[in-house]
Amino acid sequence: MSVAPDGVWAGKKPPKRLGGMAEALSIASDLGFSIPPFQEDSQSISNSSTVDKSDDLIRVLRELTSVQRNIANLQVELQGRKDDKNVAHLTHVSEMEKKCESLARMTAILKDVIQNKDRIIARLQQPYSLDCIPVEAEYQKQFSELLLKAASDYGALTASVADFQWSQNFREPPSVWGEMLRPIPSALASCTRFFEAMSAMRDSFATLQQLRVGHSLPMTPSDSTGDSKFTTPPQWKDGTTSDDSMAGSWRKLETDNHEAEDSDAGDSINHRRLSWPPPLKKGL
Repeated sequence: MSVAPDGVWAGKKPPKRLGGMAEALSIASDLGFSIPPFQEDSQSISNSSTVDKSDDLIRVLRELTSVQRNIANLQVELQGRKDDKNVAHLTHVSEMEKKCESLARMTAILKDVIQNKDRIIARLQQPYSLDCIPVEAEYQKQFSELLLKAASDYGALTASVADFQWSQNFREPPSVWGEMLRPIPSALASCTRFFEAMSAMRDSFATLQQLRVGHSLPMTPSDSTGDSKFTTPPQWKDGTTSDDSMAGSWRKLETDNHEAEDSDAGDSINHRRLSWPPPLKKGL
């Protein structure tokens, strides 16, 4: 086994312990194999990297602290601006100037209203007229008719919309619809009969009124036309047509029948009402 010269061992670090892993590694390096660094070298490298990481961590912590300080300052400034905005209408001169300008405008408007109150009251008391819409004079009549038609159409449209909304809001089943629609025909028939009865009653009252008016008109002789106490029926003054004569004859016939029916039952009552009580005899 050859011994290495002194120059070879001079540049190498002697191992701390011979016969172990260090000797095997040294032999492997002598043979040309690459070996990892020793523990001390790795420790020094790790220590240097740890120092560098510690420096980076300290730098990052300092930057983070400065950023947090800036954020705190910004939060304080933001809160101050919020508070300033809440009391700006009380503290800022510009806001007070805006308020003064608005108050000046309102004061001017109120002064105009007070000065022209009579004209305003008179205008409000005037009825609504269509002349507020500028229309040519030749088209005013047609425009008025158009507005009247539009008003009626608008009323019908409003009623239709109300009915449509009601039908949309009505969520009942068809059986309920049937129960609601069933009494409508009988109600219509009752209304028809009631209307016919009212019409007949109206005709009866009109006939009765005509009969009463015919009885109340006094008969005056032809030579007493100047007397203001008596009046001549207008059909005798102006003359009557064929229709008037027929109506008069029918009315006279109705009057005669009515008098014939009531003559027997009402003679005693009429005589009793129109007769004076018998005079009292003083001797008795």
